[in-house]
Amino acid sequence: MSRHISLPPGLLVLTAALLPAVLQAATPVAVALPETGQATQTLALSGNLTPRQASRLSPQVPGLVAKMHVDAGDTVSAGDILVELEARTAELEEARARAVLGEAQAAVAEAQRLRDEGRRLLERRVLPDSEVQAREAALQLAEATVARARAELAITRERVVQHAVRAPFSGVVSRRLAEAGEWVDTGTAMLELVAIDDLWLDVRVPQQFWNRLGDQVELTAFADALPGHALDAQVDARVPVNDPAARTFLLRLLVHDESGRLTPGMSARVEIQIPGGQAATMVPRDAILRYPDGTTTIWLALPEDGGWIARQVAVQVLHVAGTSAELAGALPQGARVVTRGNESLAEGEPLTLVDAP
Repeated sequence: MSRHISLPPGLLVLTAALLPAVLQAATPVAVALPETGQATQTLALSGNLTPRQASRLSPQVPGLVAKMHVDAGDTVSAGDILVELEARTAELEEARARAVLGEAQAAVAEAQRLRDEGRRLLERRVLPDSEVQAREAALQLAEATVARARAELAITRERVVQHAVRAPFSGVVSRRLAEAGEWVDTGTAMLELVAIDDLWLDVRVPQQFWNRLGDQVELTAFADALPGHALDAQVDARVPVNDPAARTFLLRLLVHDESGRLTPGMSARVEIQIPGGQAATMVPRDAILRYPDGTTTIWLALPEDGGWIARQVAVQVLHVAGTSAELAGALPQGARVVTRGNESLAEGEPLTLVDAP
């Protein structure tokens, strides 16, 4: 004999209502607290790399070019001899000055001997005092002659040195403007030398942005010849002098390049982050979802009935830098931004917050 169990109608209705909640477990997601602040604006500028040091080298004395030690493209170090002028005459003058100094030193030695002899004779009262004083004066005159001869020798040595043109700094020879056998005068450029380890990148900032550049400017520089490679650049000078024709101000960056891949004349781009005037909400970059139609959304975890549910909202991304993104406007009070587990959420889906702030 079979027995049937009958349930009250009210219990059946309650069981049917609880069944979806039992079957649908809360989805675990990682969330972050959104932050409010001031939006930033990316100012894109272009400029050219220029050498921090560039010189047109010329001789200190006129003369005949005896030897060119370098050519265009050669790398040199500070102090290297680049050009030698014919210095035979200067060397002969140095030799003559050295001989004159030798004569003067010999005269000093003789004057010292006579003075010492006179002092001994004066003690024996064989020589008058006036004669000893005369010998003292002669010694002083001889010593002055030695000093003058030494100065003349130093001058002639310097003239010999001036017949060699040395590199004032380390760099690369960009142009060779003279050849051996040419006569050159002082001021005649023989070589052009540029330093390439440190370069300047000059950009012109429009006047409406100049006063918005803070003391610590956040920027990124790229050389067009090295796409995707950020340069080691920092602000070297801010020139608060307006170009009346363009209404711009000069911002000079110092670019360090130890790789040797950058050369003067290359074009470059600079992206400067400037604080804007509007309010913005900062969220982790991982929270941003982009769709083929151009829509940009984020998923929020909103509190509801003691738990959390998912809500998708469309947002306007103002700026993305590093791991953060700036959104226009504000998010609902108490909302959390879903950063992981947001790929397949459904509207109104119950959530469990993992490591929630």
